[in-house]
Amino acid sequence: MNNVYLQAFKAHGSDNDGYLSAIERNTGLPFDIKRVYTVIDTKEGNIRGYHAHKTLNQIFFALKGKIVAYCENPEGEKEKFELDDPHVGLICGPHIWHTLTYYDDAILMVLASEGYDEADYIRDYNEFKKLKEG
Repeated sequence: MNNVYLQAFKAHGSDNDGYLSAIERNTGLPFDIKRVYTVIDTKEGNIRGYHAHKTLNQIFFALKGKIVAYCENPEGEKEKFELDDPHVGLICGPHIWHTLTYYDDAILMVLASEGYDEADYIRDYNEFKKLKEG
């Protein structure tokens, strides 16, 4: 699928001092960031998501723990991604149905191309599958 993929961001530092990853326009970011949010304190094995977006682009990062993302496009292509490195983000474009399963006290950070807009969500799977026809 070309609308969802992993992207590594350069980490600067050392084992002694720690690491810093900067995400800026000139570091390969495919969109401007207009919203940042986190998801914390999820139970082991909890699954969140169950939606797609009409126009929103996002990058998911597991800042701590492991998050398994299951992604599907309207044509039925499916792909699984494991996020367990805070320097690697999952770029998830519009029209990708996704679920995120949390492990090891995971913390999710999301960079989004737009602010929150409920009208941009596709929460009904049958409606999502109709995108293939349109």
